Amino acid sequence: MTPDRIAVAGVTGLAVLLVVAALWQVGGPQAGRMEARDDTRFSDLLSLTSLVTCKATTEGNVLPQDLTESASCRYDVRLNDPYTDAPYRYEIVDTEEYRICADFERPERLTGRAQSFDAEEGCLYQQVALDP
Repeated sequence: MTPDRIAVAGVTGLAVLLVVAALWQVGGPQAGRMEARDDTRFSDLLSLTSLVTCKATTEGNVLPQDLTESASCRYDVRLNDPYTDAPYRYEIVDTEEYRICADFERPERLTGRAQSFDAEEGCLYQQVALDP
């Protein structure tokens, strides 16, 4: 084998190794799709917080019992995960606090987006200041 061929083989091998290392580091296309689906779910949860706040402040100063639209609050929000069709979960924690949850694929990646996000449970905790 000539020195030129050895150099070409070495550079080719190094390039292949770098591509494999890069895919391993970022997770490849499948990881990107999972992250995009989780971004959509998180965005949906944020949209649902607007609906809850509207209903709570315009309909008796109490947290709503469900996430359905009302006459005073018409928001174009998804109530179900667009990828699994599972409903987003809404739970009242106390008189001014609630949580909205989804089944995320990589929730640990979302922890920096909101202090009130619990990655283990996949829930976004929110409070609404209601007049007594």
